[in-house]
Amino acid sequence: MKKKRKRSNFIVQGSILAIASIIVRLIGLVYRIPLTNVIGDEGMGYYSYAYEPYAVMLLLSYHGLPTAVSKLVAEKNGEGRYRSSYRVFKTGMLLAVVIGAITGALLWFGADFIAGALNHQPMSSYALKVLGPTLFILSIMGILRGYFQGTGTMVPTAVSQILEAVVNAIISVVAATILFVEGKKFDLVTGTKSFAEAYGAAGGTLGTCAGALAALLFLLFVYSIYKKIIRKQIRRDRVKEVESYGRITRILFLISAPIVLSSIIMNIGTSVDAAIFSRIMQGYFKIPEAEVAASWGIFTNKYKILIMVPVAIATALATSIVPDFSEEMAAGHENRVVNKIGYAIRFTMIVAIPCAVGLSVLATPILNLLFENVQKTDIYLLRYGSVAAVVYSLSTVSNAILQGINQVNKPVIHAGIGLVVHVILLALSVRFLHAGIYGVMVAYIIFALVICIFNALEIRRILRYRQELIRTFLLPTVCSAIMGAVVFGIYFGLQKAIGKEKFFFPVLISIIIGTLLYGILLLVLKGINENDLYNIPNGERFVIFLKKLHLL
Repeated sequence: MKKKRKRSNFIVQGSILAIASIIVRLIGLVYRIPLTNVIGDEGMGYYSYAYEPYAVMLLLSYHGLPTAVSKLVAEKNGEGRYRSSYRVFKTGMLLAVVIGAITGALLWFGADFIAGALNHQPMSSYALKVLGPTLFILSIMGILRGYFQGTGTMVPTAVSQILEAVVNAIISVVAATILFVEGKKFDLVTGTKSFAEAYGAAGGTLGTCAGALAALLFLLFVYSIYKKIIRKQIRRDRVKEVESYGRITRILFLISAPIVLSSIIMNIGTSVDAAIFSRIMQGYFKIPEAEVAASWGIFTNKYKILIMVPVAIATALATSIVPDFSEEMAAGHENRVVNKIGYAIRFTMIVAIPCAVGLSVLATPILNLLFENVQKTDIYLLRYGSVAAVVYSLSTVSNAILQGINQVNKPVIHAGIGLVVHVILLALSVRFLHAGIYGVMVAYIIFALVICIFNALEIRRILRYRQELIRTFLLPTVCSAIMGAVVFGIYFGLQKAIGKEKFFFPVLISIIIGTLLYGILLLVLKGINENDLYNIPNGERFVIFLKKLHLL
């Protein structure tokens, strides 16, 4: 049993990071409530318009290179080549400083052009400029996280993420409140409009910068302690040949370039959506800029932020998959990889499917609890678009699987195909079907679905992997449907008895009962078994507890 637990270490490490990610997402939800209440949907719209190009720049400076460092460090450590491993870290850090400085400068000096000419939302430039220095900080922080992940531990990343979220939440709300008041004064004196919302959005992005800085300082502290272990590892290194910095640089670029391209295509969809949606709504339908910004704020800061909570678990698992699968493939253990793929996808679906059902069933009370002035649009987006949580979780994990088995180019191709389908569907639905923001939602879901299909076909072709369907998809769906019906009845029964629409107690009770019911149904219907439970943190204790209850 110890051997099995060791082989599924990526599940344990992914679970640690997943718990941190959920905490981070919850903090994000909590602080966005007062932030939205302070600057309104219009202000959150400017915040989102600033965040999308920033997110694309972030992919260049943060996502690809840390993943490449993580993958390469895992391979070198697995071979006992600790000097080369440390050289990977130093090379990655130098590249991160250069790339972070360039992308940060581009965002700072190009903010006015991006906000005005590209997004047609010039008031978002204030928020965008603040995010320039953030890119530089995150570039350095990403390499530190990637290095620790490559050594097989997600703890530094997990703790730094929580610290980053806490500081971000506090500074965002405080800075947004102060700057919103200043902007309001400016509007009153000059007779202008929307400066209050624009300044408030800039306050929100200031929190992002402060949170990143706090996390970086923490990781540097951890690194200073861990350096003693690095020296010991280097002294144990008996491999005479040490790879040159030039060779390591080339390898890092070869690994990170496809990852960056794939991530850009995956994330540029939202930026493309923003531009197309604004142009069509303002150009063809003559909708005022502020109203379009408000609609976009609803989509990105209410619908997407809730959908991404369960996806955070898949993202955490994906982070642990890449170095783990890379090490297994380097050792020629393809059979282990195939088994781990089954675990990874099943674990993802067991979590994502019930989350999607829960968000759909409880769309109205969740939104009413979190936000003020909830409209039908908010509710319908979450109720009918919650399936996005499933397809985005699956696409995230399947992308990581392909990267882990050294097929880093495939996610790029598949994301490109998905983006083409996405853009065509978006333009048709918004312009000709008058679908408005709902057209954006449908295109958003189809994009991830296309990627899922092509990724699955490619994994099957390369590893001759056949996806198990009943325990992975059918049983979680059946259990989730039953859970959803029960949760629906419990919530509305309690809500009717209490008579308060915005009351936390019915939502909390229905979620707790729904979660317990879902777990019991999975055990009874054999959706999960004893071996599955051993692969989660403290699984042994959980198995003993369930056996006492005669559920195993």
